[in-house]
Amino acid sequence: MIIILTQCFPSRLGGIESLVSNLALGLGKKEKIVVFADSHHLFYDAIYDNQCKDQIIVRRTGGLKFFRRRKKIRELKPFIESNQVKLVIADTWKSLELSIDLLNKKNISTICLAHGNEFLSNNPKKTQRITKILNSTSSIIANSQFTANLVKKLISNKDHIKFVYPGANDLRQIQSDNFIDLKGSPVLITLARLEKRKGHMVILKAVKKLTFDFPSIQYVIAGAGSEKSNLQRLVKEYALEKNVSFVGLVNESQKKYLFEHTDLMVMPTLDESENRSVEGFGIAYLEAAFFGIPSIATNVGGSKEAVLHNKTGIIINNIDDLFHSIHELLINPNHRKQLGNEAQKRAIQDFNWDIVTNKYLNAINN
Repeated sequence: MIIILTQCFPSRLGGIESLVSNLALGLGKKEKIVVFADSHHLFYDAIYDNQCKDQIIVRRTGGLKFFRRRKKIRELKPFIESNQVKLVIADTWKSLELSIDLLNKKNISTICLAHGNEFLSNNPKKTQRITKILNSTSSIIANSQFTANLVKKLISNKDHIKFVYPGANDLRQIQSDNFIDLKGSPVLITLARLEKRKGHMVILKAVKKLTFDFPSIQYVIAGAGSEKSNLQRLVKEYALEKNVSFVGLVNESQKKYLFEHTDLMVMPTLDESENRSVEGFGIAYLEAAFFGIPSIATNVGGSKEAVLHNKTGIIINNIDDLFHSIHELLINPNHRKQLGNEAQKRAIQDFNWDIVTNKYLNAINN
């Protein structure tokens, strides 16, 4: 039996949620998987858990964070005492904090997944907590080489750090939902949380300049977050109401529809490490790639591992180059198509979840 301890699990949406759920379902084809997850939404959690009941067992814990974490460990203990658990996988170091000593006492192997943001702390006491947990785990699997290097700065034993790129959902075979009327061309998209480091503001500045050559250009902002009001204010300031669409959180069918009508994925992540925010990898680039869409990203964090410069998209070294990079790809459809074809080929070969799950299995077996 393999136990997965996680705070991030569907029905919540997000990159870590996607990684943990797909990993659980993939491993569930070969192992008995029990997921100890936080409750998010009573109704939608129940729908998701019922859909997956033949592949994995999901046990939910709700309530205030302090009590929720401790209740989850109490429910975990009988499983640990059963001597049937051979491995515990945690979504982050936080999920292991209250159980790592017991797991080590029982000689149960542990894997801690690493994503990037969780290691950026300016609090010495928190850094000590992180370091203690990471040094106590059997193995750490990072989502990129960039994240693996962050981990190496914190722990003494570098040998048990591995990295496996996460998979991305290939949505090409599902039903699309034309939930919005996209008028105009070309179409740019950013699929991400609305937070400063995703670079929406600099994209809007570039779109304003692009309207001189592409008056019907459409920029779709998909996602929700704290920056929405600032972005809406900027859209009005730039008089881009006819060129920019805020579509909010999108489900898989809606996401497919957007990708079917998108020419370019643009997410130039900014260096917000001082504010404890960094792009550890960037699954959204790969989701777009399955549809033959190239991406424009920056060389910040792990983005340059998700997008290969001049092969599957463009990596810019200076944010001031964003307008020029977008403009060049829009006026050169052959180059854009070539990058998109390579992006699609790489996504299919390397980021299909069946392939990625086998990479995790290899890391686990090792």
